Amino acid sequence: MEKEKFKIGLLNGLIVPKVGRSGGLAMLWNGDIKVEVQGYSGNYIDAIVTDPDSGFKWRITGFYGNPVTHCRKDSWNFLRCLNQKYQLPWLCFGDFNEIVSMEEKLGGVQRSQRQMDKFREVIHHCKFKDLGYYGPDFMWSNMQQGENRKYLRLDRALATPDLIDLYKDIKVHHLVESTSDHCVLLISNATVQKYPNSRRFLFEAMWTKREECKDIIQEVWDESQELNSPIGIATRLRCCAENLSRWNKRVFGQIPRQSQKKERSSVLWSVEIRMVAWAARLI
Repeated sequence: MEKEKFKIGLLNGLIVPKVGRSGGLAMLWNGDIKVEVQGYSGNYIDAIVTDPDSGFKWRITGFYGNPVTHCRKDSWNFLRCLNQKYQLPWLCFGDFNEIVSMEEKLGGVQRSQRQMDKFREVIHHCKFKDLGYYGPDFMWSNMQQGENRKYLRLDRALATPDLIDLYKDIKVHHLVESTSDHCVLLISNATVQKYPNSRRFLFEAMWTKREECKDIIQEVWDESQELNSPIGIATRLRCCAENLSRWNKRVFGQIPRQSQKKERSSVLWSVEIRMVAWAARLI
């Protein structure tokens, strides 16, 4: 993460080291804003942000819920404690390791209703509203095949009404990351450029056998296009998809699609996004 700070130009920040082979948190920012970290551990980073133009203060918390089911109540109790600290507009986001209803789960055994209710209760206690999302419905998959595969919406962004009133254009995007079991959570109040009427891009597994595929991806992401903005990321993603599609048509020709009922052998494409403002469970 220390190296990534310099790559993406976010030189200020706090990095909580991982323990063992996984874990670790990071919150990075540029020098244009004032961020004061109020507390942190292996499960959260809490900070107060001051707008440089208006002097307006608001609160941001990156949160990681306990992955052990019977210990998750400790996470909710701690979230209640954080709620009592300050009376500021508040944005709280991350991997909560819990869902609020069975609609946020696909596959696997039935979730305990009491377990989901406890999460809903702490959301209401903190006066949070779910910011919704654009993109895939589920943020996590166990990466198994067939009937053993499970999907859940474990990651989300929550905010208090006063923050939503101030940042009316705030949006949450779920970005597919092909190398992780989680999607990337992108939160922004800037407009992310959309390209309607375009076909959904699929990354073919067979491409990875060709060295040209890696070269195309590397060339796009080494360009000087700005990476610390949603528009910059969207532009890179679109350019990478277009270049790979042209290369595929030239080298492989048109690949026929399988039946919709058959499980996809291709995976939704997502290149490695280097603008990491929040990274949880680093490996």
